[in-house]
Parts: sequence; C-alpha cells; structure tokens
Amino acid sequence: MLLQYVVSNFKSIGPPVEFSMFPVRSTMDERFLKSVSTKSGVWKVLRRGGFFGPNASGKSSFIESVNFARDFIVDGQKSGKGIKIDQFKGENEKLGGISTFQFVFYLDGNVYEYGFSLDCRQIHEEWLMQLTEAGFAPLFTRVTDELAKTEIDIESKFARKNSKERALAEVLKESIRENQKNQLFLYKLYDNGMKKAERIVEWFKNLQIIFPETKVRALPVRMKDDTALQDYIGEMLRKMDTGVFDVSVASEEIDFHDFAEKLQMPQEMIEDIEEIQNGIVSFAGKYFIFAESKKKRTTLVQLKFSHKLNGKTVQFNIDEESDGTQRLLDLLPMLFAMRENNHAIYFVDEIDRSLHTKLSQYLLNEFIHCCENTYNQIIFTAHDVNLINTNDFRQEEIWFIEKNSLGESRLRPLSDFNLQKGQDTLKAYLSGRFGAVPRIRRDL
Repeated sequence: MLLQYVVSNFKSIGPPVEFSMFPVRSTMDERFLKSVSTKSGVWKVLRRGGFFGPNASGKSSFIESVNFARDFIVDGQKSGKGIKIDQFKGENEKLGGISTFQFVFYLDGNVYEYGFSLDCRQIHEEWLMQLTEAGFAPLFTRVTDELAKTEIDIESKFARKNSKERALAEVLKESIRENQKNQLFLYKLYDNGMKKAERIVEWFKNLQIIFPETKVRALPVRMKDDTALQDYIGEMLRKMDTGVFDVSVASEEIDFHDFAEKLQMPQEMIEDIEEIQNGIVSFAGKYFIFAESKKKRTTLVQLKFSHKLNGKTVQFNIDEESDGTQRLLDLLPMLFAMRENNHAIYFVDEIDRSLHTKLSQYLLNEFIHCCENTYNQIIFTAHDVNLINTNDFRQEEIWFIEKNSLGESRLRPLSDFNLQKGQDTLKAYLSGRFGAVPRIRRDL
C-alpha cells in the first residue's frame, strides 16, 4: 500500500508536494480504512484519494510524476544515456536543477521508504530505508558530491557481510561509481537477481497508471480467452444503463491484404505486419492475430455490443459506442483485476471523463466494495465537482490542487479546513473557500 509520496521539480510541480494516505487522527470517521500491522504498531491507511482543481492546476502533472518514477525504477536506464525528465520551467534557485521522488509504502508486513534525486545527467541521491521499532533505518544510501564522486553505503540488514548477496552488491556498487551514474542502484540490484531488490521493484510494477488515452491492451483478445471477464463487463454495462445488454467477441479468419486495402492501412504498417510470425496487431480499434503455419493465418477479433432497438437485437462495434461506454471499457477491467490482485495501486487521470456523475460515484464506491479485504488502492483526478461530498468520501480522501502566483502547483487536503456539521461541501468549494477553483477574469 502507498502511504506517502513526495515529489519536487517535475512539470508544474516546483517545491516539494506531499501526498499522504494516512487519516487525520482528530477525525472520528472510521469508513474506508485498512488496518496494517507494522513494527511501530497498527496503522490505518486510506484506500482512495481524489484530486480536484481547475484546468492546468497540476493534477495530470502529479500522476505523470508517478508514471515517470515508476518507469525509471522498473525499466532502468541505459548506461551513459541522458535522463529525459521534464522539470519545472519557472525560476527557482532552491531546486538547483534537481528533481526528487520519494515513496513510503507497506509491503509484506514491512514499511519501506525509497527515493532518489536526479537531473538530466545523473543520480544525485538514492536511499532505501526500512521501518524498525526505533524508526526508519537505512538499508543502503547513495550520494554523489559536487566533484561527481559517488559513495554507496550498504548496511548489513540489506546484505550481510561475507554473503553472496553482499559480494554481488559490492561489485555493482563499483560499476555505479565508475560509469553508470545515470542508473539507479536499486535497478542494478534487481536486474542482477537480488531477492530483496526484486520484492521492492515488484511493488513498483504494481503501480498501474491510467491516462485518458490509455487503452487496455488487446482487450478483445483477453475477453475472448477469459469468459469471466467478458461476463463481468457485460453485467456492469447493463447495470450502468449504457443501453448495452450483452457483450460478445467475434473472430473470423480473413485475408489480411484485402482487409488492409479496405482500411487503407499505411504501407509501412503492412510491411511490418508481413514480417510477424506470431503476434497481435491493433489498427483502427480492431485486433489481428497472426499465427505462422503452412499458410499464414490472420484472425480478426472484435468486440460486439448488443442493443435492443425497436424490439430487435442490433450489434454495434466499439467505435460506434458512446464516449462514455468506451471510457468504461478502460476502467472496468481494472475493477475486475482487483478482485484477484490484492496489492494493486491504480492512479487514474480524469476518472470522470465522459461519465455521468452517478457513474463516477458508482465506480468509486464499487472499488471500496470489491477491495474490502485487499490492500488495493486508487488515486484519481477529476473535474466533476459533484464528487466533492463527505457522504461518499472522508475529508482526507479529497485533495485540492492549484497554482500559486509563481505558477507552482500546491496541494492541500480538505481535512486542513474546519467543516461544520451538515455543511454543504460542494457549495463551500464553489464559493472559493478551499481555493482550487478557476478565477475567471471579466475585465478582459
């Protein structure tokens, strides 16, 4: 579970912005919490967090910062290659051209803190710490000084002296010092099979990022092979009054070249596909499965959506469905997967895009219902201010983000404000009491 995240100097985020999944002790609201046992006792953790604010306030920048950090940790970096990072473009000498990413998370009964700071050339700091009865203790720390000298200290709690793990870590440490200063030490350990590093990196792999343009990979193919997923999506689309009463998967063998000509596929794509022996290719919302045999076989796989029109069943293709239904197809597999994955954390940008308020509320409440006995979490951004209510959310789950006079994104939870019992939270927000509302100028 994610407990805390801090980021600085990324896109619209200048000075450090801190996000927490801890409830405020003073509140009496016990809803939507997960209890976890740690070396410092039992902690309560939030399952959801939602970001609200005007356009261009930094909501997407926050999600993109998590996506950057996750990819950098999980995929690694080629030796000697520059680091492509989009830093804050405003003038702020205190940032020093260095971006920082810091995560505190719960994994396998332990609490870890992992973070790193970098610029476009190298890693400046990196650290991994673990919570003990006495507080956080380092497992390894890494610092590069002004003379570009890198020092890495490995503690015995991470790799015992005279052990094979320690010998491997020492070798990797030397390679980092010499010519791999743009690479994370954690990734080097993971890439070379160190078990403790593998568990940490696996946690980051479970961070799932969904942007408005993100599509579930090969969804028709997955649904063709997984009838449970197909039934679930059909049931949910019926529940949410989309007009769809059934979802099916149609597949047929086709002559690819005839079909490519009909769709006017680019010649370059046709040539690339001709070289494929086995695989899946997507074009114009349709999926093609290629299998090498005596005669190359091409199978077209499509989703079909059944509607009742004038008493007759009519099937629609996905591109004929509404934007809202297509958006649900981006989100529903997430809820389905969470029923089997107990440690998934989803970051969803614009979860309410193309959806009615009641559908967005239903999805967020359904998340709580289906993940009650798991460690799953969801952090989302939204423009629909109707979601800002304390009936469906705790105060700490609602966060406001806006830019200050210097163009820096700032973050503040609703729990920072004193709310009177029965107060209309939405009305108070729209009146500007919590900030994070558009300032429309009428003098221009």
